Parts: sequence; C-alpha cells; structure tokens
Amino acid sequence: MKRLLLLAALALAASACTTTTNTNTGAGNANANTAAATPTPAAGPTQADLEAKERQVYEAIKAKNWDAFGALLADDFNLVVSDGVHDKAQTLEGVKQYNLMEYTLSDVRLVKVDADLAVLTYTMNEKTGSEGKETQAKPYRASSAWARRGDKWLNVYHQESEVVETPAASPSPAAAASPAASPATAASPAASPATIASATDAEKAVWDAIKAKNPDAFAGYLLPDAVEVAPEGVMDKAASVKMITMFDASKWTLSDFKETKIDADAALVTYKAAGPDRGKNVEMYHATVWTNRGGQWRAAFHQGTMAAKQ
Repeated sequence: MKRLLLLAALALAASACTTTTNTNTGAGNANANTAAATPTPAAGPTQADLEAKERQVYEAIKAKNWDAFGALLADDFNLVVSDGVHDKAQTLEGVKQYNLMEYTLSDVRLVKVDADLAVLTYTMNEKTGSEGKETQAKPYRASSAWARRGDKWLNVYHQESEVVETPAASPSPAAAASPAASPATAASPAASPATIASATDAEKAVWDAIKAKNPDAFAGYLLPDAVEVAPEGVMDKAASVKMITMFDASKWTLSDFKETKIDADAALVTYKAAGPDRGKNVEMYHATVWTNRGGQWRAAFHQGTMAAKQ
C-alpha cells in the first residue's frame, strides 16, 4: 500500500513535505516484559496466513481491482501515513492514483494479539510506474492489523514509515543530555494499568511515564512480546524501555486522538505527537494496538511515522 498517503494527498488535496526523523519519538509504545502476569491469548492466525492476506491486498492493487481491494478492508479501516490518518473511503480514493508494478516483502514479523487479531509488520520494496516507465521506490516499513469479523479476516489498520538509517555512533542531543533515570525519577508515581478506563487513557498514561523517565511504569503498560516500529528500526520491549531514558519528551504535545474498537478486547488508538528533537521541531503520527487482558490495558504494537511538513 506504499505511498497511499501521498496518493491520498493528491486525491484529497492534502499537502506534504518531510521533516527530520527521530529515533526516540517512536517510544510511545513498543515491546514489553510486564512485571504483572497477563493472561496468554488463545492461538490466532499464523504468519503464513496473514502474509497470504497481505499479498492479496497488493495483488488487488496491481490488478487495479478496486472492488477486491475494498473487500479486504474493514468498514472502520484506518490508514496512517505521513499526511495523517485516513478512513476507508479516503484510502479507496487515494489508491486509484497508485500504479504498483512489483513488490517484495522482507523481514516479516507477526505480533499476535488474540485469537481474532494479529499484526503483520515487514519491510516493503516496490516498483511503481507510469507511461511504461518503472520507478524503484525507497524501502519502507509497513504494518497491517488483521481482525476476524464474522467468517472473514479483514484489514483494520495499515501504517507506513520510510526506512531511515541513523549513525549508530552519534547519539541525539536529547540522549546526551538525558542520563539514565535517577532513583528519584524511577520512583516517580504513575497510574496503575489496572486503573485505566480506556485505551486512549492508557496511551496518555504511557506518555506520562515517558515524560517522567519512569521505565518501570512505561514497561508496565506493554505486553511481554510487544513490538515497536519506528522509521529507524523495529524494537522489542527491552529496547523500547531503554529508549525512554534517552528521550526528553517534556515539551512534546499530543493531539487528534482517535480510538477505534477492533474487537471485544482490543482497540486502535491513533494521534499526532509534536515536539523538539535534535534542535528541530518535528511532528509524527502514532498508532498503538491495545488489548485488555484481565481488565488491564496492555500495548501489543506501536508504530510512528514522520509527518509531512506543510
């Protein structure tokens, strides 16, 4: 579904231009080893199952079979790309501008949420074309959540983030200026996951923990096998937890929250985050798949995408 954002922008008059990426801003939610035990979800779809479904989407786009493409999307589908969050109707209109010729999926990873929901994340390489000319697009990281709706598996969410390579030896100013949390910081209070009423409230509580540089509180909101996808890479829980001690989120603001119920025990939360990073103001679109385990909201998957600058 590469460039659906930009295509939607053409179709819907959205404007765009890229900004500097931030490795740490994706810390909004990711991977986790929670201190409290959480119920194990029932077996769900396999990676092969969902990879086959994902390829059906791309084959429908290649064939310009928009009816088949639309039939694979849930009515409450959300697309998150660099110009914002788009619903199913906007996505269907935008994809018609897109001429996919070839594609490959690599680094495929499955994140099981429950028996009726899972996320497939991967690196996408593609060739697009017009007037008989092929263009090799830059690789990007894509993720799709598939949910069982009745007797069908439907795509309820898709997100794309351009792959960004960052020098490993040069930490950001925020990282250099922000040592690991002190004992006092680590002990700072945070709401217990058990007290959170909604997935949106849980998302906001996660950011409170990030701003407080409280890794224990942050980790408590993540499932043990949670995954975070940022433009710079894919992280497990341990890596995501480590990142919050190197990221100064004190001046970041959150807006445009939208919560979409996926099934009885899961929800998708999308929103916009903005703040300073490496001397520049950046904006990102974030999305988190939350699941309610025994009355406690836990993050199963998170992805951040750099916003296009107007």
